Amino acid sequence: MKNFTNKLFLAVVLLFAVYVNAQDYLMTLNPTALNFIDKDAKEFEGEPLVSNKTFTYIYDGGEVEVVYKGNEHYEYHNNRQHYIKSKLFWVSEDLVYVTIEDFTIPNFPFKRGTKMKIQIEKVEKDVVYYKSTLGGRTWLGKMKERKLE
Repeated sequence: MKNFTNKLFLAVVLLFAVYVNAQDYLMTLNPTALNFIDKDAKEFEGEPLVSNKTFTYIYDGGEVEVVYKGNEHYEYHNNRQHYIKSKLFWVSEDLVYVTIEDFTIPNFPFKRGTKMKIQIEKVEKDVVYYKSTLGGRTWLGKMKERKLE
């Protein structure tokens, strides 16, 4: 019985190691390697729903400022002490692919080149509801538009 338990433990450890390394590898592949962006996708020529606007959302008890400016996306955390900078590839007015370019957040779990898909589900007044997909995980979120004076 002890031999079986040792083999089972070893198998679990190996599977976990392969799983973690595979995810790490997949997160940094370029878009065409994963067909993350459809190879026939054309860049949207119109005006996206969140173009040139600033939003906020609450994360881990603090406010995060999100800026969409042209084809760039910035998230400012910890009272602007840390940031994430990304490039945007709009497919339609409500669908964008985001590629992380730079960040200063300590222990950030993603790497430069990591890609995320954001689908805007609806806009009500100054609140945008969206669905994000990153690394095989999908979650719903919302952000409120900040009116700049």
